[in-house]
Amino acid sequence: MRRILSLLCLALCAGSLAFAQNGSKVELQTLDGGKTTPAEWVDGQTPYVVSFWFVRCRFCLEEMDAVSEVFEEWQEEKPFRFYAVCTDDSRSLARAKALIKSRGWDGFRFVFDVNRELTRAMNVTSCPYVFLYDKDGKLVYSHLGYTPGDEEILFEKIKAL
Repeated sequence: MRRILSLLCLALCAGSLAFAQNGSKVELQTLDGGKTTPAEWVDGQTPYVVSFWFVRCRFCLEEMDAVSEVFEEWQEEKPFRFYAVCTDDSRSLARAKALIKSRGWDGFRFVFDVNRELTRAMNVTSCPYVFLYDKDGKLVYSHLGYTPGDEEILFEKIKAL
């Protein structure tokens, strides 16, 4: 059991280290067709969430719907940014953009990792996968999967920053 826990901790640390070394410079497409890198997301003022998702992931959609329902209310209590990283490839890009428009996920910042460079750099092997960073870009929480109520745990972590 100890060995399994040690390996799990090592994998999580490796993922964070890989992001610091490689992921921060990965260029991603924005919803409006522009470009951004995760290094640009660190503003020294507000924490941010990075949520990996894809179009056919039922749990991803449920999670983003749940966060979207309370996003404005949470912003009033503790401002943060929510980057939704779509891992669909270029063939599904139009479908992903149509889904975003139809769901009304206002306030989220959508980026597209069509080559899965950021996904690989952060060792994301399944979705939804959520990372929470403090205002200085330090990883403070991560969560794999989604069950109703996980969004409340995430917000408790955000409020603690």
